[in-house]
Amino acid sequence: MRGIPRTTVYPISFLMLLVAAAACVDDIPVTSPEEVTKEEVTEPAGNQHVVASVTCTAHVGAGELSCGEVPVVDGESGLQRVILGGQGVYVDLISIKPPFYDPATEVFWADVYLRNRIPQGLGSPDGIETTGIRVFTHSGPTVLGTGTGVVTDDSTDGTGDFTGVMQPYRLYTGYVPGLDPPFIYITATKRWFWTVPTTVDSFAFEVFVSADVVGEDGFVSMSPGSLLMSMGGGTQTVTGTALDVVGRLTGSAVTYSTSDPAVATVDAFGVVTPQGAGIVDIIGTTGGPETDGRVRVTVDPPTGGFDIDVHFVTPVSASQALAFNNAAARWESLITGDLPTEQVTIPFIVCGGLVDEYVDDLAINVVLDSIDGLGNTLGFAAPCWARSTGGLPAFGFMVFDTADVGLPQFGDVVLHEMGHVLGVGVLWGDYGLLNDDLGSIDDYDQCFPIADDPPPPLTTDPYFSGLEAIAAFDSTGGAAFTGNKVPVEDDWGQGTRCVHWRESVLDTEIMTGFVEAPAISMPLSAVTIKSLGDMGYTMATSGWDSFACPFCAPPALGAAAVDATAGGLQLINDVWLGPMYSRDAQGRVIEVRPDRRR
Repeated sequence: MRGIPRTTVYPISFLMLLVAAAACVDDIPVTSPEEVTKEEVTEPAGNQHVVASVTCTAHVGAGELSCGEVPVVDGESGLQRVILGGQGVYVDLISIKPPFYDPATEVFWADVYLRNRIPQGLGSPDGIETTGIRVFTHSGPTVLGTGTGVVTDDSTDGTGDFTGVMQPYRLYTGYVPGLDPPFIYITATKRWFWTVPTTVDSFAFEVFVSADVVGEDGFVSMSPGSLLMSMGGGTQTVTGTALDVVGRLTGSAVTYSTSDPAVATVDAFGVVTPQGAGIVDIIGTTGGPETDGRVRVTVDPPTGGFDIDVHFVTPVSASQALAFNNAAARWESLITGDLPTEQVTIPFIVCGGLVDEYVDDLAINVVLDSIDGLGNTLGFAAPCWARSTGGLPAFGFMVFDTADVGLPQFGDVVLHEMGHVLGVGVLWGDYGLLNDDLGSIDDYDQCFPIADDPPPPLTTDPYFSGLEAIAAFDSTGGAAFTGNKVPVEDDWGQGTRCVHWRESVLDTEIMTGFVEAPAISMPLSAVTIKSLGDMGYTMATSGWDSFACPFCAPPALGAAAVDATAGGLQLINDVWLGPMYSRDAQGRVIEVRPDRRR
């Protein structure tokens, strides 16, 4: 239950690594040189490293997109150049199927994703913030051969100053860690479009890949990523290796330290000795420019009952920490069943940072960050790791807007968001408990449409069909409700509908989509507690807040309608729409809930 500060928060980097790459067909890598040279000159805006580019050629009529050898960029000025090689060495840009050309519209397109081959992540400066990966055009497109006309690149997401001024780029959102089997580190697929006159048979262009990295001056790789230890169970050894930005040995010596010697100590050889129950980081450092590495060690996790560990990724005040710990204690008092300890390994930034640790029963990363100013989105949360057996969450995260942490209702907001991490609203569809008049709702399609898709109309009267929750709803006054039970929010847009109790019926209950005015209490009722029982948790038989459903009974004939939202704040987009992962029978990390942000 205790909030555990992150003792190793990676320093924010403003340098960018530019890795040479280009698209190719059917996952055929292009052989490239691996030499590294540096030429120290004045850096351009953005403090970028620049590398060799790859020339790609599109044969329109044949439906082909291929890449050639890696030439050395020459003649650039004002750059600190790091020539790393290209396609098939450090990254791949891969077309998942042959490109297509429609002569009627003169559109040539290819579906392309990026795969990272270096052993550290692309797309984050600190392992927490995601800045995305930009594939920018260094030169071209240029018409080849005897063709005539102008080829236009139509699928760019913006322009920036990289190796030149106002260069168009395609933005791959998300974060792609480096190659480390059995994980496959790839982005989502993105469609590239060009307008190509029918008079053009082939054209060429050059691209670079630009992305933030944590260790632009190298990093310490720690092995194993996490340890589970017990008092009396002996020692274990960790190993730290100093690597450069692309994962080659630097020869720097690594020393070890512990964030909490009361939990575990470590000697000069990396031998870890448990000292007491708890969670601790073993830190590897060179004392030089390389970014520190860490191993999360769990000693004697608690057994019996349900335990929530809160990890503060960013600093919090004493009063803020108390709000999180009180919320964890409240949920712990109502969930009584212990769950097995599970290793959680999330190499993607979907949980407020990279995760590799043993968890019993639930761990939550907490981040305080600027979102959108006072009001609007107060915070958002979700589980991001499902247990391999039963599917209940083992890890999640909560992000709160620093502009809103001073609200008098902050403690209630924290309690609400922690309910989403437990799965309230977020996982109803996964358990077949979210329905409407036509049957089961695919909440990912109807409630959380992909960002590029228009939201489909929501069918009428969505409801939660768990029998325990329905009985609890009836006992609070819901027996008089004439619609489907338990009524789920059908209004207020994506991120509120389908994942909360219906505000116009349950009004003040803690898991509706609104925060009440400061003087109005928000009960954590039997309806919410029993809904968790329907999902598979073992729940207490008492201890929830007293609650009488405010608007379950139909209004009297001629009575004025009451606005249940009056005086409240909508919890706008408070459910995170990213993916959730788990481990399959072969030990591989797999996506079990799709990323609806794509």
